[in-house]
Amino acid sequence: MPPPRHRHQLPVLPGLPYQIADDVIITVGIAVLIVRQFICRSAELNRMLRMPAVVIAAGIVYLAFELRGGFHWVAADWLIVAELGLVAVTGAAMGYVTHFRRAGRQLQYRLTGVGVILWAVFVVIRLGNFVLANLLGANLAEATGLILPSFGVNRLVAIAVVRRRAEALISEDAAETTPRRI
Repeated sequence: MPPPRHRHQLPVLPGLPYQIADDVIITVGIAVLIVRQFICRSAELNRMLRMPAVVIAAGIVYLAFELRGGFHWVAADWLIVAELGLVAVTGAAMGYVTHFRRAGRQLQYRLTGVGVILWAVFVVIRLGNFVLANLLGANLAEATGLILPSFGVNRLVAIAVVRRRAEALISEDAAETTPRRI
């Protein structure tokens, strides 16, 4: 027989503390990665794509665990495609507003102040999709773990733009330092 509840005591749902812990860990992790976007870091072309790839892979694994009880695809789950498209657009915009600087011989980059607005747009997209998915009865689109692939896609597109811009800057620098023949 379960212990008696007091009149104002909320029922405890099994697994709720673990879900809250997961949500807090994901939120803190993403917050740290967002803050890092505003700090200058090296534009090493061969390392730029690692973080987005790891985040997307972690998101897929997390979703697999979150949905291990099974789910069925419903028409409203197409919201995922819309969300990924919109966060890709914000990622591209973040890539274009990224600032570059030279630190010695090294090229560095960081997101500018406009990035704060773009991150706010990202959050609105994610929360709006979550609410809409809940209202429309979507299964996959309202999964908490979808934030990781969304974040990863945003970063992947932003890094692709930053990488292309960095390559152009490096090529320009190489052309300026190459001696000309007279």
